[in-house]
Amino acid sequence: MPRTDAVLADPRLADATARLGRERVKSAVAAAQQAVREGALAPSDVVAATLDALPATATTLRPVLNATGVLLHTNLGRAPLSDAARAALDVATGTCDVELDLSTGERGARGAG
Repeated sequence: MPRTDAVLADPRLADATARLGRERVKSAVAAAQQAVREGALAPSDVVAATLDALPATATTLRPVLNATGVLLHTNLGRAPLSDAARAALDVATGTCDVELDLSTGERGARGAG
């Protein structure tokens, strides 16, 4: 049985780990290892089985043009985000100030941002 850390270090899993995150890939590795324990998979096939179990993309969502005439269409997502909401999302996805008073360098109040 290949060790989990050895499988996760396999270069064939690098792209999947970058796209989907280490925990998702690790979960697929654990499932493949369980299949080995049950005799359903050869130990040499753990990486291939892991790759087969993972989706090709991180999400199945795709941008679409809503030309239905229905502004908030249930099956075509929800209302588009405003420019301000998208800007806040861009900031929140990186390193950002949460509870620090940047002018003093001291801890600020919760919910101040």
